[in-house]
Amino acid sequence: MITDTTEDGQTPLDADEAAGLIPAWIASRGDLNVAEEENIREGQVWMQRIVGRRDVLTQDFLRELHKHLFGKVWRWAGTYRASEKNIGVAPSAITAELKNLFDDVRAWDEFKTYALDERGARLHHRLTWIHPFANGNGRCARVFADAYLTKHGHDAFDWGTHLPTNQQRARYLAAIRSADAKDYAPLLAFLRGH
Repeated sequence: MITDTTEDGQTPLDADEAAGLIPAWIASRGDLNVAEEENIREGQVWMQRIVGRRDVLTQDFLRELHKHLFGKVWRWAGTYRASEKNIGVAPSAITAELKNLFDDVRAWDEFKTYALDERGARLHHRLTWIHPFANGNGRCARVFADAYLTKHGHDAFDWGTHLPTNQQRARYLAAIRSADAKDYAPLLAFLRGH
């Protein structure tokens, strides 16, 4: 069981979700971060291998991606959350909101409503806003947005790697909060290293 608390921007787990932890050696947030990062790297490799052969704008792909990113850490990986959180839509609305999001992205693609980078940023932002999973939503949404860009033959986002490590999370959260207020400029700047 994890003994320390969540940080700004992290979603707390309920008791049932926390009980879904697979590795018995995890005792702290630091341990969890190590286990999840290793699993995420494996999931990113899977995404790169599969993305050319799959339609990424589906709920099946999203759930499968989440399972590949977190399935060695959480038993419920790839399953939509059933509990209310401090962020996100009601659990009963997840499926409908994701359908609307993917339909919107297809329309943005068809009509070139936004430049590709902005479509990817908006996709990422809305996916984090929907918050379909109990944990790992931001990280899954980042890899999902990269899959979307890769599918379109575009480079993945920078995700703040141009910044010192101690500034990345704060800048990302500030950019997401600006996008919540419909100002996507800070998020786009963060995503492309400007």
